[in-house]
Amino acid sequence: MEPIVVFWYGFIIFVSVGPWFFSWLIGNWHQGRIIDRLATEEKSLNDSGAGHPVNNLSKPSKDTNIENSMLVMSSISVGPSWWQMMLGGWKNFFGGRIESYDKMLGYGRRKVLHDMRVQALQQGFDEVINVRVETSMVSKKSKGDDKTAGYEFIAYGTAIKYVRS
Repeated sequence: MEPIVVFWYGFIIFVSVGPWFFSWLIGNWHQGRIIDRLATEEKSLNDSGAGHPVNNLSKPSKDTNIENSMLVMSSISVGPSWWQMMLGGWKNFFGGRIESYDKMLGYGRRKVLHDMRVQALQQGFDEVINVRVETSMVSKKSKGDDKTAGYEFIAYGTAIKYVRS
């Protein structure tokens, strides 16, 4: 086989598979890095003795008077890589759980809860009650076909500060 034909075959294969491979490679590296960074931030906050003042109960955990309260919230938008979108498309076509999005969805939920917790602690609140996490899918319409472009996560709750006796 002539070298020019081999070159063109290699070029065609690289152009067809290369973007997906690089998306998988870079996407996994980037997601792993930001998930590790979040885990480090969560661990340092837990090790600082700040406690875990976030819960979804509608009533405060202590039976003491409340000095102050305020709405605290956090939001983030995250999107899948090309590789995750391709795997999600295949899973959607054949049916089944779209596991390629699980890492991204877990990160989004953890990140908004962590950021809301940090916000409440920085402002001197003791606890956040009635916490809710909302997830909405952001889609883009392309040639009559809805495609998932990302997810938005919003966490909100009521931060309360107890009266010091």
